[in-house]
Amino acid sequence: MIIEPWMLLGLQAAFLVPLLISIAFRARGNYFAHGIAMIAAVIIELVGILSVSILFANPSAMEPLLSSFSTMAVFGAHSFFGVATLVSAIWLVLLWRPKSVDFATKSKTVWQSTLLLWTLAFVVGLVLYVALTTNIFG
Repeated sequence: MIIEPWMLLGLQAAFLVPLLISIAFRARGNYFAHGIAMIAAVIIELVGILSVSILFANPSAMEPLLSSFSTMAVFGAHSFFGVATLVSAIWLVLLWRPKSVDFATKSKTVWQSTLLLWTLAFVVGLVLYVALTTNIFG
């Protein structure tokens, strides 16, 4: 395998940390810092998704994921939530204007959707890690 499961788990954490920082800024009402942190989170996620996609373009790298239907299903769910998260996060960044007075109101639903999708992608990523490193899923 080109990339080890522990590396994928580390990548999951790298995706999550900037989002949590962004949430902390938003909770404090610092929407400028929230926007900057969200841009960083989107860039990190975009680079990560593209990197993993390029690595998994090699059929031998996909072999562990295709070894069982359950692992393949978890990988598919993780991919779906990851891409949905990226789209939602980009939408949130596009709504942001540094001096906007109504950004908090206009972006609330998108922000909540992004957080939910990001959390789902992270949890399914953890399940994928377990599937790749244990015999729990067969």
